[in-house]
Amino acid sequence: MKKIGFLLGCLACLGSFANAQTFTPKVSKDSVGVLMARLEAVKASAKLQSLKIKEAEEENDVEKLRIKVLEAEGNVKASAQDQADAAEKTKAGNLDAKAAEKIAKKAKSDVVDAQKALDRYNKQIEKVENLRNEIKAEERKLTYKKPYIVFDYK
Repeated sequence: MKKIGFLLGCLACLGSFANAQTFTPKVSKDSVGVLMARLEAVKASAKLQSLKIKEAEEENDVEKLRIKVLEAEGNVKASAQDQADAAEKTKAGNLDAKAAEKIAKKAKSDVVDAQKALDRYNKQIEKVENLRNEIKAEERKLTYKKPYIVFDYK
């Protein structure tokens, strides 16, 4: 009796090992390829969204620089008006050379500051345009990566 029980136990173990060695996948190989393609599409979409966020930040910087350019232009106009007034006072003899030189130096400084602000503004606009071109390229790439997901669960 013990021998029969032992043999049945051994056969049950062997049968369970044979059963354990077989693997039945729930996802087909085609579905794995589709899932990998979808993962690439999601990564590309995430990259596109991060580029759009960066573009928004850069556009915010453009607006800040635009305000600085307008302020610098206002300073240049005020300096030009002050210099014109100083020239008239000099003709009338009411202004000494030292004050006129100070006004001229301030006007020159304002012009240099305005030019620097305009250069920074133009560089920032160029950055935004480059980001927009990169976004367009990523959007074109993304249109080709929209696989249809088909799950075949058994």
